[in-house]
Amino acid sequence: MDEKQDLRVIKTKRAIREALLKLVKEKDFAKVSVRDLCAYAEINRGTFYLHYQDKYDLLERIELELLDTLRELMSKRLANKMEHFVGHPEFLLQFATELFRYVDKEAEVFSMLLLDSVSPMFPNKLKDLIRGNFLRAQKKEFDLSTLSIPFDYLMAYATSANVGLLQQWLAEGRKNPPEKMAEVLVTITLMGPVRAMGYKT
Repeated sequence: MDEKQDLRVIKTKRAIREALLKLVKEKDFAKVSVRDLCAYAEINRGTFYLHYQDKYDLLERIELELLDTLRELMSKRLANKMEHFVGHPEFLLQFATELFRYVDKEAEVFSMLLLDSVSPMFPNKLKDLIRGNFLRAQKKEFDLSTLSIPFDYLMAYATSANVGLLQQWLAEGRKNPPEKMAEVLVTITLMGPVRAMGYKT
């Protein structure tokens, strides 16, 4: 495929994605048809089916693209083990800033997936990604049985808190800049919610 064809494919896929974002603001995803998507994207049905099996395949591809980018970001910025970051919060802040900047850039898509009922399982997929990255960042000799809190409870709390923070930020219209939200995430992560509220423990 030559460069001109590549650009045409990119443009077509972008138009289809934009069509989906517009349509789900007007009606439930269940009521969105391929015909609707094609009309908004100004393409024919044959062109749509060249790239996607159906609207569910389109949605899944969008999710995978976001998750793959986040996974790459985590692998690049959180390449060291967890103990390295505890003593150097500036590295966590750098990662968190990039994270929120990416979500800000793709805010419409993240809002569709995290706030609307379009993809009920996406928050769990995001939590699984966070959990997997946490495990990857542990020391080789990390022993789950030595934890004072069961690991599954710890991860349920941590992943829900991270996803919840993203959802709140998106729901309020991203009124704080990504840099500020990065500071919020790092502060709560390192201090815990009680200490972050000003209470001494």
